Amino acid sequence: MNNISMDTMTVVEANNGFDTRFPAKEDLSLPYRQLFPLITKAANTPFHAMLPHRIKQNIVGLKHVLSRYLGERFQVLYAMKTNRSAALVKAAAEEGIGIDVSSLEEFQLALTQGVCGRDCSLSGPFKSVEFLTLALRQNARIVVDSDEELLQIQNLAVSIGKTARVLLRWNAEQPHTRFGMNTVKLKAASLVADSLSNIELEGAGFHLSGYCPLERGKALSDLLDAADALRYGADIRWKVINIGGGYPLRYVEEATWRRFQNAIDKQDFVAGRMPKSFYPYWHPDTLETAVEKVLIESGNAERLKANNIELSVEPGRALTDGAGFTAFEVLGTKTTNAGDHCVVVKGLSFSFSETWFNSEFIVDPVHLPASQETTKSTNPVRAYIAGQSCLEEDVLTYRKVPFSQMPKAGDLLVFNNTAGYLMDLLETRFHGLPIPNKVVLDNKEDSFSIEEVRG
Repeated sequence: MNNISMDTMTVVEANNGFDTRFPAKEDLSLPYRQLFPLITKAANTPFHAMLPHRIKQNIVGLKHVLSRYLGERFQVLYAMKTNRSAALVKAAAEEGIGIDVSSLEEFQLALTQGVCGRDCSLSGPFKSVEFLTLALRQNARIVVDSDEELLQIQNLAVSIGKTARVLLRWNAEQPHTRFGMNTVKLKAASLVADSLSNIELEGAGFHLSGYCPLERGKALSDLLDAADALRYGADIRWKVINIGGGYPLRYVEEATWRRFQNAIDKQDFVAGRMPKSFYPYWHPDTLETAVEKVLIESGNAERLKANNIELSVEPGRALTDGAGFTAFEVLGTKTTNAGDHCVVVKGLSFSFSETWFNSEFIVDPVHLPASQETTKSTNPVRAYIAGQSCLEEDVLTYRKVPFSQMPKAGDLLVFNNTAGYLMDLLETRFHGLPIPNKVVLDNKEDSFSIEEVRG
């Protein structure tokens, strides 16, 4: 176990002249360093630090933009698949927003953390009977993926004497997606839903890949056209349109991102394993400006208000911006036969999952030595970072990260801004290793709590 001293905990930065650094926009761990000796003793390593107050700040900012354009005709849902931390879900509930859930277990967690069932939205194709039954009893909204699922929900609703609030999923005319319906099928399903006894059709929604707000704005405009056609042609009036998630955030400063794009090369990665694409770690838009552009495009905000349609948005990663960091303890280092330096950490890359998606987290970890002695001399080195398993692919960074000196056993490597999809998406008890603890800091620099571990 790491016995790092709060008196000797020092950040080791790479020399300015040694390679190119890609630091995080903000070192989220800095206010909590004095707690690290206690945290590592109580929670062991690796650990995920959760900062629920940060998701609250992001919610407030998003609500401000939406209310400016739409008044009170909007709903924000947190896409829980991003991070299943109970502390984040509770924070979302305290800010009065809903939760997008994709499993019975997610739904149950949302309810235990104070989220009203009516404020939850069920995603995913062909949901289980147990999942749908709880939704019907809690009056949650159900996103319907197909005609077949619509009839399944109708039959279940009839059998238990409930009415299902449904939203039809449009595929935005994407040809190679398995989710949702095209415009022709969407209109037909609207007619069917309107005729069913135990279905309350509330509207439609979509999810797009990528982070272009203008594409989302155009898709919203097209869906509003479909709403107009149904209203005038069949007197079917949608109450809600859901435009999903996929909003950008900034992990690094713009200059850092530009420097990365200009400087990075295959030689910076072990065996030349440079990904073909990277997440946009800096984006010209933020969550707020992206949503604003969606609303401005094609007069969408005015059309929503004129037709009394509520806008629903489901950010995931963008809402967790700044809401967590992850700390790994160094087990040791070695030099491979190819001459590459490798830092092996306690834990698995499943707890830091970007490389499993053929990509890479470009933000440099912060190196915290276990003792002051390790900071007296500098010997710059570049090293990639691997987990402790027997898998060759158990790698946190194929990129050779620059260190001013080689990390040693007992040191900590802290990765910033990992709450969005990087923590628990792939976590597993491979080798029988425990799931890392989530430590809740919640803007308290003198105390912490540990969440129940969820497999």
